[in-house]
Amino acid sequence: MENTNVPMAKRLIGIGLAIVCLAIGFLVPGSEALSHQGATALGILGALVALWVTSALPLGATALLVVVLCPVLGVVDNLGKAIGGFASPALLFIIAVFSMPVIMLKTNWGVRLINALIGWTGANSRKLVLGFMCATTLVSTVMSDVPCTVLFLGFALTILKAADAKPLQSNLGRCLMIGIPIAAVTGGMATPAGSSFNVVAMNILQQATGTSISFLDWVLVALPVVIIMTPICWFFITAILKPEPIADSCLQGIRDQAAGAKKIEAYEVKAILVIGAMLVLWIVGNWVPVLNATVVALIGLTVMFLPGMDLLTWKEFQGSVPWGIVIMCGTIMSMGGVVEATGGAAFLAGAISGSGVMDLGFFAAFALLLALIYLLHTVCPIGVAILGIFLPIMIALCAGFGVSPAVPTIALAVVVAGNYLMPVNPTVMLTYGEGYYTFGDMFKTGIVPSVALVLIMAAWMPFIVGVMGL
Repeated sequence: MENTNVPMAKRLIGIGLAIVCLAIGFLVPGSEALSHQGATALGILGALVALWVTSALPLGATALLVVVLCPVLGVVDNLGKAIGGFASPALLFIIAVFSMPVIMLKTNWGVRLINALIGWTGANSRKLVLGFMCATTLVSTVMSDVPCTVLFLGFALTILKAADAKPLQSNLGRCLMIGIPIAAVTGGMATPAGSSFNVVAMNILQQATGTSISFLDWVLVALPVVIIMTPICWFFITAILKPEPIADSCLQGIRDQAAGAKKIEAYEVKAILVIGAMLVLWIVGNWVPVLNATVVALIGLTVMFLPGMDLLTWKEFQGSVPWGIVIMCGTIMSMGGVVEATGGAAFLAGAISGSGVMDLGFFAAFALLLALIYLLHTVCPIGVAILGIFLPIMIALCAGFGVSPAVPTIALAVVVAGNYLMPVNPTVMLTYGEGYYTFGDMFKTGIVPSVALVLIMAAWMPFIVGVMGL
């Protein structure tokens, strides 16, 4: 059960805050600045955040409750308008891409990859951490962050066990357990397939402005940031934590596994061909509009079930999809549209504009807002909700500077994904649970990369998007 370990006091606080948000939103009278429906929509959104942050209810239950509240409280005329986000192609994309890690985890490609890496790194512990981070970053460009982290966590634990690296004693363990999830979230920035955040952001942009960002355009804009951030993160992780040397004999386990997997099975060939074909089609979609990210993902998913392919069973696929997250994404997409339609987003954008932040100039204003959102996501790790709340606002603010709406879309998705400060999101929590490092370990290694990410995004996005004509 999702909420088993959440203290009752925390859950009751969350429910209480949600009720307060709903009451304030519903009781605020309409005005020229904000309609009653807009105020109520913002109240529902506040309740949603309160319930998710405190884990007062399971994710899916919270999402469904919020959707029902929209017609009940008079924000929309009927339930159909409240669930518009569930008809979004982006939601089908999110569901379909969960098939990719399932079939990859059934192969030995990961073992072979790590064996190739340790052939390069040898017993140099800093190079070993770099090798793991580069490999994780690469795979995470096409695989969701969580399963990618799970994959490389297994390999890292094999090495740490062989080296007798004890939790909270081994600096190599600290470096690998922090570096792997950091690399996973960084790699996920590179392509729409790498993170559901990216797809949700693209969908919100499409709904708000009618502007689309192709798969290739996203890669061309975001990949340079990923290439810069991976070595920055590696440098500060290993420079601050200083991993101890590792004996070459400790790597023998991986070599033995790879030796037993020299023969490439037919299944492995089919798996890599299907995933490779999907990547090619995503790029081709830049010139063939019908081959958008969702269409390609659904075609690839269907091919996996075809007779003769048999890469995936329906039971495996059902088990791989986190349906609570899917429902949550659908709700956020729906609420983003509702808040936009009722004037709530315009009101918040106006409030921020009136605060004087716009007088700072675009770079300073954009960097400040990105930093505030980054810190908010650090303490409230609900990335999809933050995208739904702030992206329409950022689009409106950028419009005031005459900047393309693609700028805040890509920048916000990347900043929300790149949580380097604390192990509070699901991806990083996977390795934190192994007990090798503390909150303080991650915080001190993540300060400089976090600042660098915000500044790079604020400077790079307007430049490259302008060059590309987006």
